[in-house]
Amino acid sequence: MSDAKSKQISEDRVQTSFLAKGEKKVLIWMGERTPKWITPDILTYLGLAGMIMSGIGYYLAFKSGWFLHLASLGLFINWVGDSLDGTLARVRKQERPKFGYYLDHLIDAFGIAALIFGLAYSGMAHQPFVWLFLSLFFIASINVYLATHTIEIFKISYLKVSTTEARVILILMNTFLVYVKSVTIAGKSILVLDIIAALGILFLFIAIIRSAYKNLSQLDRQERAKWDKAH
Repeated sequence: MSDAKSKQISEDRVQTSFLAKGEKKVLIWMGERTPKWITPDILTYLGLAGMIMSGIGYYLAFKSGWFLHLASLGLFINWVGDSLDGTLARVRKQERPKFGYYLDHLIDAFGIAALIFGLAYSGMAHQPFVWLFLSLFFIASINVYLATHTIEIFKISYLKVSTTEARVILILMNTFLVYVKSVTIAGKSILVLDIIAALGILFLFIAIIRSAYKNLSQLDRQERAKWDKAH
């Protein structure tokens, strides 16, 4: 889920999320005031620690809903580490675009897996919903990487939503789930997290198809133009 650091890999970046402008100002302010002993790499691993904390919080939620606050704290820590690392590197002129791109996305994969595993075994949702969401998340990530290296566009938001908005949504969801874990619809009890996961699955599916169609259409036009020019 790293944004700032890995964005350096592409010259043409697309960030259209709702909170992007305000977040950028906050991160620069934080980067300029970060103690010298804290390095971008330390922040990257702090972001992973935050995701692991969230996964543990979700897993322990089967014992008490109050552990969801631990998950929310982990999400905040993840935002600090995952979003500030690249800003700090740029503020200090210590950019390592390829190293940062590789490390950040590898760390992100481990982090999201830890979080989702915690959710899967929390008892708050049926596992098929959780695993399908994880699968689509990884497909969306692969789509981003493919676009970065084929059309040279690093798009770090889908339909105005980036990882920052996703964290805010999760924290709000956690707060709600502390008090309400299921609702009754047409006389049937349904887990709230199943509903949220289903909506997330639908969002990811639409976003992936929309993005893939646009990217493939652009690549098709570019390569057909080359054929026409060659002949």
